[in-house]
Amino acid sequence: MAKSQTGRPYIYGIDAVRFACAFMVTLFHLGFASWASPLYLRPYKMPSIENIAQPGWVGVELFFVISGLVIINSAASANAMSFLKGRILRLYPAVWICASLTLVVIATQDVNRRIIKSYLRSVTLYPVGPWIDGQYWTLACEISFYALVFIMCVTGQKMRMPGLALGLSLASTVFIALLCVFPDSANLAIFTESAWRALPLYYGCQFAIGIYVYLWLLSDARMSLISWAGLVCALAAGAAQIYMGAANTSDRTLAAAGHAFSPHAAISIWVAGLIVIAASVRYGRQISRLPAALLQTIKTLGSMTYPLYLLHFTIGIQLLDWLTDLGMTPLMALGLAIAIVCAMSLAVCKWGEPPIRSVLRLVFDRLGQRVAGFQTKESRV
Repeated sequence: MAKSQTGRPYIYGIDAVRFACAFMVTLFHLGFASWASPLYLRPYKMPSIENIAQPGWVGVELFFVISGLVIINSAASANAMSFLKGRILRLYPAVWICASLTLVVIATQDVNRRIIKSYLRSVTLYPVGPWIDGQYWTLACEISFYALVFIMCVTGQKMRMPGLALGLSLASTVFIALLCVFPDSANLAIFTESAWRALPLYYGCQFAIGIYVYLWLLSDARMSLISWAGLVCALAAGAAQIYMGAANTSDRTLAAAGHAFSPHAAISIWVAGLIVIAASVRYGRQISRLPAALLQTIKTLGSMTYPLYLLHFTIGIQLLDWLTDLGMTPLMALGLAIAIVCAMSLAVCKWGEPPIRSVLRLVFDRLGQRVAGFQTKESRV
């Protein structure tokens, strides 16, 4: 079975699921939210695909599940500094490129001090928005989770990952229960809509599910009864969160769409996604025996996922505006806009990220050599 850079088995199926999630989110934003959300309300509408596009927001929750699995898998064979280096090399090159491309597109309409500040927050991955693109809020949530894992690596507590999963499960369950019991609480509403949502409470159950998938299918240790109970707790909280998210999305888009949307589609997609994620891990060895060309294509799709998520929203909506102004039908414009942002994502991951990552890796290596030399001198003294 192929190995990742961390030495752990490479899970090709996760790359396919990751790209599918990014495509779902792209289709939701461009094919539905662009005209149905009160934040945008473009003049074009695409009611013929609304039932397909509308539940695509669930891709974000599945992203968090995948992060829980992949990050714990990476941390299992890494020390604190190699884990931190890996996260920096993964996150920053694409952000620098994609945020800059987004700024260029925005500049065709307007550039002011507020936009420049948002751009600087984005390229530094500052945890508090506004960012150059609203979707960067998920990165703040991801980084909060990474920070917890990093702390466990620094303190030598990697063997306590089941405890992290249980803590996230319980904290998320309590928080979501409070939202269910007090749905109109102003303080809770502010929490979920502000910078505080970067804390892994509302979405903590999704990260926890990913950790439990790792413990169940990849870890050498067996799942304890407490871990199984934690998994059940995380699944229940996750299902409740999806149900609430579906209701909120339906309420926000009711006026433009003309009707409400059932939460069952979103829950079904989420459950199917969890099954596919688990199957991708369980049958990873069998998948790795597929033709090399197919596996390389799947890996490329996985690499495209991150830049696609960063590029698709602001740039995609601007493309829709331009293309429909040129006389294209909304569906034709949608197809071409998605094709363009996918092509841009491929260019970023194939030719944009590698040279920046190489330079950063060289900088880290030289810093490491200097630190090692300094420590050697100190020991001699």
